[in-house]
Amino acid sequence: MPPSLIEKDVHNTLAYFAYNQYPLTAFEVYKWQYCPERVYSYQEIDKVLKGSDWLLNRVGHFEGMYGLGNNLEVEQQVAARKRRFLDAVKKQKKACKVVQYISRLPSVRGVAICNSLAYHFTREKSDIDLFVITKSGRVWTARMWAVAPLMLLRQRPGETRKDPVDISFFISEDALNLSELMIDKSDPYLAFWIKTLTPVYGDEGLWDRFFKENSWVDKCLPNAHRPKRAYRMRCNNRISFLPCLLPESLMRSLQLLKMPYRMKVLCNQGTCVVMNKEMLKFHTTDRRREISDAFERKCV
Repeated sequence: MPPSLIEKDVHNTLAYFAYNQYPLTAFEVYKWQYCPERVYSYQEIDKVLKGSDWLLNRVGHFEGMYGLGNNLEVEQQVAARKRRFLDAVKKQKKACKVVQYISRLPSVRGVAICNSLAYHFTREKSDIDLFVITKSGRVWTARMWAVAPLMLLRQRPGETRKDPVDISFFISEDALNLSELMIDKSDPYLAFWIKTLTPVYGDEGLWDRFFKENSWVDKCLPNAHRPKRAYRMRCNNRISFLPCLLPESLMRSLQLLKMPYRMKVLCNQGTCVVMNKEMLKFHTTDRRREISDAFERKCV
């Protein structure tokens, strides 16, 4: 017997997270419905997870969490999620210290946590990934002063094995819409990335504008509302350092001199490495296509 629409949508939601073996609670399945045939209520999701014979042979559960596979596989995934949550809590403390510094830079308008730390699903070697919104026309200046201390202290990826800090995505406050970075008409990773982006510094109005500019992802994830951090986990009302009087063009030239050759070759050849006056994105390894293909293969 073929699955119903809701069974199919529940399975496909779990299929996306199966790539990283990340189990979900019933509420998280409701929250992360991806491009559903219609928007289902939490009660409908919970009922089908507990009572569907079709899902019973495809979805395992343990301690209130669900994932593709049998119950034993999901039990192992739940144990891994608990371990990684504790690692993420430690990383959060270091992230706060880094953001406390970055928030004092006059060229920085906002900072958010992203990737695995936003999910609280990190390993010891996982990066602490930060996304930065800069003052208009100051992306290179912001990057210079944000990254320089990490270089001196050797805290970037490849320089330290434990809790490396990766600040490799900067955009100007005048270019908040990220739809141009989509790898195709459907880019599930980018949609989930935006919806899990967790602001930890910046004016609420700025982040309201950012999420409004990227409201196109609401069609993909209609129940995933903007995440917020508790006030004690944010960095606000910081006294800025003295402003940098060096021109943006000089900051750009200095950084390009030290830029790895591979980065220059990949520059603006796609969406992996982007360098212009409104955006700096340095992701030489972009797994979005791989994740999208794996997701499609698991979908029913």
